[in-house]
Amino acid sequence: MAATRRMGSIESEKAEAMLDAAEIILRDEGYAALTSRRVAEQTGVKQRLVYYYFQTMDDLVLAAFKRLVQRDKQRLEGVLKSDTPLHEIWNICMNTADARLVAEFMALANHHEGLRELVIDYIEESRKVQVRALKKALQASGLDTSRYSPDAIAFIGSSIALALNRESALGIGKGHRSVNKLVKEFFATLEP
Repeated sequence: MAATRRMGSIESEKAEAMLDAAEIILRDEGYAALTSRRVAEQTGVKQRLVYYYFQTMDDLVLAAFKRLVQRDKQRLEGVLKSDTPLHEIWNICMNTADARLVAEFMALANHHEGLRELVIDYIEESRKVQVRALKKALQASGLDTSRYSPDAIAFIGSSIALALNRESALGIGKGHRSVNKLVKEFFATLEP
C-alpha cells in the first residue's frame, strides 16, 4: 500500500502567494508561461514547495480559477442589490483587471477538461445573474421581454465587453467610445 504524500494547506499564506503568482503569470505572460518553476520564482520559494501545496500544476490551475470565480460571484451578488445593477455589471465587465486573466483561463480550458467544465459553469452562472438583472430592469421599464430577450441581451452585452477588452489590450480603440455610449444609453432606458 502506497503512503499518501503530506500536503500543505491551500489556505495558507504561502499557497495564497502561489495562487497570486499564478494569476500574475497568466495575466502578464500567458498560460504557456505558467510552470511550477515560474510560480516558485515569482513567489520566492523553491520549486518543490509548489508541489507541497499543490500536488500537480493542474491542481494549482484549478485552485486559481476557483478563487477567481469566488471573487466574481461576490461582486456579482453585490451588484444585484444595487439600484442600477445593469450599469454595475457593465462597469465590472469593462473595468475588471481580471479580463485578461479570464481570457487566459478560457484559452487554457481548451487543453484541460476539468478546467473547461469549471469555465462553462462560471460563464453560465455569471450569465444567470446578468439575466436576472435584465429581467428585473425590463419588467420595471415596461419593455416586452418576449421581444427583448434577457438571455440574448446578456449574451450580446458579454460579447461586446469581451471584444472591447480584447481589442483595447491590443491597442485598438476605433469605435469603442461609440459602442460604450450605445450600451450605456440602452441601460439608461432600463435604469433611468
